[in-house]
Amino acid sequence: MKPKKVCNHVGCNVLIDYDKSYCAKHQTDKQQRVTSDYDVYDNRKEIGGKFFQFYHSKAWKRLSYSYRLRNPMCEVCLKKDIYIKCDVVDHILPIRNDWSKRLDENNLQALCHSCHNAKTRAESTRLSLTPLNKRG
Repeated sequence: MKPKKVCNHVGCNVLIDYDKSYCAKHQTDKQQRVTSDYDVYDNRKEIGGKFFQFYHSKAWKRLSYSYRLRNPMCEVCLKKDIYIKCDVVDHILPIRNDWSKRLDENNLQALCHSCHNAKTRAESTRLSLTPLNKRG
């Protein structure tokens, strides 16, 4: 007789064989999640188009890496006399607004994840408040 364990699905207390991960009920949920995660990636790739390709290009990876070497601290935090390592190289003016500035070092800034998320949130809020006929 094989040893039993609880199903890995949160809140499920069904006992299953030790070499399995999910009970019969939640096995299908797991398969659907994997499919949907793949679909999300494909959807982002399709919607992102040239932007998605750009952020995976050698030119961007090289520029981003060299910029982080020259600017190892978050520039926003540094202005507040807080010393935090930079995690992301961000475009000051988003490349969706001006594609020609995608490799312009004057349009880059080194940010920590917290500052980058705050900037992105502020940009998306501004974008959602902009009337549809004025979006670029």
